[in-house]
Amino acid sequence: MQDWAICGLGTFPRLAPHTGFLHALTSAFKKGDLVKEPSYIVTSSVFSIPASIYLERSEEKFRQIEEMEINLRKRQFVSYHPGIKRNVALDFTVILGLLGSAYEAGKIRCTHPLLSAILMTASVAGAYKTSEKAIRDIFNTPSFLVYDNLDKLLSETLDFDAIFNSSIKIEIPAVNINKAGWTLPEILADPPLHIKGWKNQGWVSVTNFKPEDVNLDKETRNANYRRKMINGMRIEAHFSPGKHDNDDAIFDTATMSNMPVHFAISQGYTNIVVLHYNSKSEGPTDRVYKKWPESTTRCGDTRVSENVRKTTLQYLRVNNDLDQLEKQKRAMDEWAAFLSYYPSGTFPRLEAALESGREAAKSYSFAHKKKINLLFVGSDPIPDAHFSDFDSEQMRLGINI
Repeated sequence: MQDWAICGLGTFPRLAPHTGFLHALTSAFKKGDLVKEPSYIVTSSVFSIPASIYLERSEEKFRQIEEMEINLRKRQFVSYHPGIKRNVALDFTVILGLLGSAYEAGKIRCTHPLLSAILMTASVAGAYKTSEKAIRDIFNTPSFLVYDNLDKLLSETLDFDAIFNSSIKIEIPAVNINKAGWTLPEILADPPLHIKGWKNQGWVSVTNFKPEDVNLDKETRNANYRRKMINGMRIEAHFSPGKHDNDDAIFDTATMSNMPVHFAISQGYTNIVVLHYNSKSEGPTDRVYKKWPESTTRCGDTRVSENVRKTTLQYLRVNNDLDQLEKQKRAMDEWAAFLSYYPSGTFPRLEAALESGREAAKSYSFAHKKKINLLFVGSDPIPDAHFSDFDSEQMRLGINI
């Protein structure tokens, strides 16, 4: 049986379904219902957490993780940036003090009206200016949120020896926004990218099999894995960029692609199971957005969904074109077999057309590609559980979807 790989899509609503699916996969293999395990897993965003647990091959561990997810609270994995908490607390204290001064100034209004007016004006103006400063402080901090609690949670939860000793390879991509992107001259390069292919320089990753990730002392190895794993979950507009091996800025996998199957393909896999499910948050909706964070999140979901559509159709289109090319080649082989019964030059126009057809077949932009067998795992609609707004029932439903 051929080796096969798993590619799991990200976004928080998929965390619980991923956990439930991989738990079921672990159980199926132990029962003998699954003949062969995947030999490679590539993750997007939050999928890296249950995927890392899967490498431990422990049903008991999955039960613990499922219970943890059902009882999960935001404070366990995310918190406000210390700068925001410090500055806002200080600004709020100053504002209260100034408003208190204004209140006291109001008490002497009858006996000292002029002094009272001056003190009240100064206090209220000071409070207003401090409130302006509080807003500036919020937007001048590196980020709203930090993942310090998630790092601690992963450190306590993951069995790193099991991960690095596993026969199943795992690769956790993230995006270097300093290296990503294209200019027009690069897009219109000669030879054309659509003929010779291309490689986006913005991808980085951490693995359990590459020497640069493995050949480290255990403490450094584990910290490196956690740090780069968290980098793949850094959502823009919520978190500050992470660091990989230099000062470049690293963000969530889905910044470029929530379906990074090309990592599996580059490792030689042509049979890939894509854990997609049915995420309502990425489809059309009649929801009314009353707060800007909600619409910001929706824009991200829309972009992610569109990129997945493009990636999916790209591979399906190439697969279809390769099938049609194979039919053309068989037809040309039939004509060549027919012509072989006659001396060369008997049908010059037909011979020329056949040669031209063979040359054209070599020049198709997809001619050098391999057929990639993508098996998509769907589901009933999964709960719309955003990381800033979820409850126990949504997580329970997601696990058992």
